[in-house]
Amino acid sequence: MDKSQKWHRAELLAFTIVTIANMLPFVATRFFPSMDGASHLSNSNIINQLVFHNNQLFHQFFQINPEPVPNWTSHFMISIFTLVVPAFLAEKILILILMTGIPFAFRNLVQTVSPKNTLFSFLIFPFTHSMFFFFGFFNFCIAILLFLITLNNWLRHDHNTWPRRHILMLAILVALTYFSHIVIFGILLISITLHIIVRACHDLICKESDKKVILEQFIKKSITLTIAAIFPLILFVYFFYARPGIREIAYIGKPELINFLITVRPLISLNPVIEGKITTILFYLFVALAGVGLIAFLIRIARTFTKKTIQKSQTESHLLPALNFWWLLVAMLVLLSLYFYMPDAYGTASYTSLRIEFIFFLITILWISTLRIPWYFGLLAAITGLYVNTMLIRYYTPTIRDLGKLAVACNKAADFVAPNSLVLPIYCMDNWFTGHFVDYISVDKPIVMVYNYECESGYFPVKWNEKRKPNYYVGNPATPEKYINFELIKGNPFLRIDYIFVLGQIKPEKDWFFSNIHKITSEDFVCVYSADDCYLYQSKMVKFR
Repeated sequence: MDKSQKWHRAELLAFTIVTIANMLPFVATRFFPSMDGASHLSNSNIINQLVFHNNQLFHQFFQINPEPVPNWTSHFMISIFTLVVPAFLAEKILILILMTGIPFAFRNLVQTVSPKNTLFSFLIFPFTHSMFFFFGFFNFCIAILLFLITLNNWLRHDHNTWPRRHILMLAILVALTYFSHIVIFGILLISITLHIIVRACHDLICKESDKKVILEQFIKKSITLTIAAIFPLILFVYFFYARPGIREIAYIGKPELINFLITVRPLISLNPVIEGKITTILFYLFVALAGVGLIAFLIRIARTFTKKTIQKSQTESHLLPALNFWWLLVAMLVLLSLYFYMPDAYGTASYTSLRIEFIFFLITILWISTLRIPWYFGLLAAITGLYVNTMLIRYYTPTIRDLGKLAVACNKAADFVAPNSLVLPIYCMDNWFTGHFVDYISVDKPIVMVYNYECESGYFPVKWNEKRKPNYYVGNPATPEKYINFELIKGNPFLRIDYIFVLGQIKPEKDWFFSNIHKITSEDFVCVYSADDCYLYQSKMVKFR
């Protein structure tokens, strides 16, 4: 075994150890307490109740979204996992897939783009627990993994004639990316299209091949991509056609967008002030590495033209950067343009700018890996990336532990709820991050939560059954001062709420609603469970178990 092989094995071993250590804090608690994670687990349970258990009560309230929306993959995976394991283990399996898959997929992509600079792949670790991961945007995170795998698949088969089995595999990967997240799907197609165009231009300029052959290759690759992407492209067009431009569109100001770049905002999950001081290190690292690479390039030019004679082929091989340098550079510029000019929010779909910025930085790392700079800069980058990652995890760990306890407390309330009951969730805390934690009560049991933001949006696999969904009420209709009805669909029957699940403290002085809820829970309900700001009230009309 020569030195290069030993170095490769040592680097791979170090990468594997870091990958394992990196994911441990996120699987150490029973649930990983993300912002939307509980809702995804709960709605995956709804899918199981509809599809596998044919639960008639759930069919009254819910239905599978007939539109093939691009937010399916995490719900599908969790639904399958929970057929054999509890929800908390299903979530852990998903997290293990993401926390191991993304680093190794990125490492493989770096090896494809620049085989000699795999040390730059260590910069991926801070991106494995981005704000999207903490927010529970699991579909987006899966889309990132698929983006890396699909892009690598395209690059590795770029020199082949694309037989049918490779086109089929590409089509599957592209379709899975669409069903994970529509923004990443769009960026994936843009990236591959740019690669086709830049490669054709690069070959025309740098190679002496027949221009007709280069044009034929360009057309064949364009057709291959079109064939592989035609089905999700149709769905992509339909998705926007079905949602005409009547929704509120929001933009972020350019000064704020620039600040987001400097602080690498997609990596900030909880506190921009504290985390921003850490993540900014990465921005200046990227700038420094890019500067070193470009300076080295200029030095090579200066040295070359000081020689009196040099062959044209030698000039090209010594000076001109490789294809991946130009392709990734163009991709960075296109993503920056989208970042500054695309709206950040379209209706309930938001964070578009930060999603683009996230991919921009991944492409930036790939581009930096193509620069011809000494190996010790790669080592310095790896050490810096691991330092930033360690500092972020040290900051997150206490919060994960504390929020994990709250998630468990919410989940344990389910032990006191009878199956197929109606639960009214009420959130009374000031913490913006824990707004959906009430859904932890319904991740394993057949419990109908009468509020469900995913059903409201139309962007997810489950939606309300508008034709059959009952209205609901709490209190006694005979005493108006202790009665609240939620008539959402006129003409539909009413069902009595069996339980009220409160996260936080009810403040009756706040408004009419909380005043009535306080009276109702005090007189018509019994508190059957309380722990860590979780309170479960059972209607006196429900038989005690």
